[in-house]
Amino acid sequence: MTSPTAPTPTAPERGSPHPAPPRDHAFPHGPPRRPTRMRIAGTNPWSVTVMSFFFLTGLGVCVLGVALATSVLLGLVAPGEWPSPWQTLIIATGVVALEILLGTVLACLCGFMYNYTARFSGGVEVALTGDLTDPPPAARALRLLTRPHTRARRAEADPGPRQP
Repeated sequence: MTSPTAPTPTAPERGSPHPAPPRDHAFPHGPPRRPTRMRIAGTNPWSVTVMSFFFLTGLGVCVLGVALATSVLLGLVAPGEWPSPWQTLIIATGVVALEILLGTVLACLCGFMYNYTARFSGGVEVALTGDLTDPPPAARALRLLTRPHTRARRAEADPGPRQP
């Protein structure tokens, strides 16, 4: 005797106009999934330091690029009124180096402080769930308020057929 199971989608045959039906999830008739919980009870200060260094270095490169582009554009718009692009690049490099140094030290200190406070509080717990419950009342009210506004904008944009 066989137990009833959900039909398993098969691969479509060659030349078949209909593809295989998609699966919603692995066990369609299984129990509902419980939320996944993750507790962050501590950090590795060295990893925090390295990641903050790389992040701040990337941010610094972006700042240098924007500063150079802005300096070149200002030099084209008003020549002689602004510092040269080389002067701007030297000053921006100093500021970015200071930002990387102070930001990395601050991130390392924050990692140590988090480890210290996580000993007493247990850390941070994050729950991930696939349950999509009803939105809070404020979100529902906002959705209801935006619908008439959207309809009014569409009506203004497309007044419809004109009468002769």
